Amino acid sequence: MTVVLIFGIVRAALPSTNPVLTEGAHINIALLTVAFAGLHILAALLDPFARLGPIDSLVPFVSAYRGTWLGLGVISGYLYIAAVLLSWPARRLSRPVWLWLHRANYAAWLLALVHSLGTGSDARNRAFFLLNVAAVGIALAVFLGVRVAEAWNRLPSLWAAVAVVAVATVLVLAIWASHGPLQEGWARSAGTPPDLLRSP
Repeated sequence: MTVVLIFGIVRAALPSTNPVLTEGAHINIALLTVAFAGLHILAALLDPFARLGPIDSLVPFVSAYRGTWLGLGVISGYLYIAAVLLSWPARRLSRPVWLWLHRANYAAWLLALVHSLGTGSDARNRAFFLLNVAAVGIALAVFLGVRVAEAWNRLPSLWAAVAVVAVATVLVLAIWASHGPLQEGWARSAGTPPDLLRSP
């Protein structure tokens, strides 16, 4: 999702920068991401540990296993799939509606990140942690360095506010992660059923 986000930012901010490459990569990696999301859901349903059912993967916040964090992943999936399906193979909505729906992918990306930290059992794994830091750092750098920089001259006050919100969001996410998923005891406070906490 981070790679799709980055190509989308570059395509929006610099439309003349090899549009065939940037748009082609953006679209194809977005479709690949949908396929991987389907595989992710299927693997979660087949994994006997959390005992997830189809309703858990379709309805937000109903799961007995880390319901809040799993629900955020469900919402992220709906936002992302809606944006992809309504953009491919051709846009089906007016440009203003399509733009706002497409911008919802920022929220989908953020919700997916929070979902992965809150629901996953490996948030404290070094490789997982470094991948998340890299995804957030690169996405923020590209957003500020390309999207905000490109639009700054037209509406500097608006884009200054957008930049502040983006940086503040990353800081809040970092503080939450360091006091939540990266701490001992997160499994219990995240909503893991008590019988799974006692599981060998």
